[in-house]
Amino acid sequence: MDLKARIRILVAVVTASALAVGWSAWETHEPFPGMWALSVFVLASFLVEFTSTPVNLGVAGSTSFVIHIAGGLLFGSFWGGLIAALSTLLSQINSRSPAIKVIFNTSQRGLCVAVGVLLYQGLGGQVVPQYLTPLGQLAEPSAQRDLALFFVFAFSYFAINAVLISGAVAISTGRSFREVWDLNARGVFGYDIAASTLGIVLAFIYTASERTLGFGSLGFIAVLAPMLVIRHVYGLYRRLQTSGRELLDLMVKAIEARDPYTSGHSVRVATLSKAIAYELNLSPELVEEIYTAAVLHDVGKIHEEFAPLLRKESKLTPEETALLQTHAVRSADLVGIISNFRGRVQDAVRSHHERWDGGGYPDGLPQDQIPLGARIIMISDTADAMMTDRPYRKRLPLDAVVAELQRHRGTQFDPALVDMVVNSVTIRRTMADIEPLSRSGLPEVTDGGSLRIGTRLAKVAGRGRAAWPRIRTF
Repeated sequence: MDLKARIRILVAVVTASALAVGWSAWETHEPFPGMWALSVFVLASFLVEFTSTPVNLGVAGSTSFVIHIAGGLLFGSFWGGLIAALSTLLSQINSRSPAIKVIFNTSQRGLCVAVGVLLYQGLGGQVVPQYLTPLGQLAEPSAQRDLALFFVFAFSYFAINAVLISGAVAISTGRSFREVWDLNARGVFGYDIAASTLGIVLAFIYTASERTLGFGSLGFIAVLAPMLVIRHVYGLYRRLQTSGRELLDLMVKAIEARDPYTSGHSVRVATLSKAIAYELNLSPELVEEIYTAAVLHDVGKIHEEFAPLLRKESKLTPEETALLQTHAVRSADLVGIISNFRGRVQDAVRSHHERWDGGGYPDGLPQDQIPLGARIIMISDTADAMMTDRPYRKRLPLDAVVAELQRHRGTQFDPALVDMVVNSVTIRRTMADIEPLSRSGLPEVTDGGSLRIGTRLAKVAGRGRAAWPRIRTF
């Protein structure tokens, strides 16, 4: 069965499930919240969708989950699900998404809210729950119960969304579900659950405004406005971060232009290093630092004295070898100019030629004294060098590269890292994806820092996770 057929089956199953759950929710006969309230929630959620940001592999994220959760708490499973579905439908049409994506995202968003609220109610939670009543009642047992059950609602909401989106991306790209989950969901799930409490705040303010002013939407809008501003500022930060990454990539390409045999080398090393870091289950922040260090590990070669060495086709003399080895320190010095890169990024760049047995340079560090990022980059750097055609030898096939890594396990490389690289299906596939790029020397790049499905390098590289919690669309 081809990928398109699998996607159609997934979309059909999700849509049918959303309709079935929606019908069950309708059967609960929840009161109509009123056209004005319904319109305000749908419009507010639609506006928040304008501030969505790319995450990974064609996935976008937004903070509209706050409004979806508030709508579910206030109006119940059917109307809450309808708010999520209608606002998603409008945003998807506005962005001119393909019809199959419009149907999928509209259905999965409505399904997330409807199932979450039905589960919440089935366990005894109340719509417009007790913890939204005046503050004096917060200590009542029913209030504590509803507040605890709210996190069941939030967990199911984000879990369903993350599973469905990861499944859709895995099917459409041919990647494993675990790999996609690691890129888009792992490490931020806790943030999502914690941030879902903002939905309680919105629901509380709406209820308080309704009781005191007779116009709940006024208080709702008053709180929503600053949230939109904050989210917009975060979007600007993400674009600035992307621009900074593109400038770094441009600088690396300028360096590699000195040596046609290493064109694309830094990007490929960064791609493999990031895959290894993910496989180690490192934190998103540390993964991104290792990726950055790998991108910049040879930046010191921009200095003029290295140019003739990089172009030389014959074997380097001992003096030339000693000069070339200074590039690690020169690279670290340049990286340290940027204050955010001082510390682990700079240390990884400086030590990426240190050997496990202590015979490396520039400091002769042994074993665990070598920063983890540097040990990862050492493996990635060496693997890519072996997979690249050079003037003095032809590239090695993937099996020979793996054999060489094993042969130098415990001398040049961290033995535990080598074992993981050799035994990991994900990393072996990443190396196989990178290998053709090392032959051509011309890696494909993406526009504006986003990832296009179908671009080979983008599929294996990814980008850093956004720290802001978000609900995802495919």
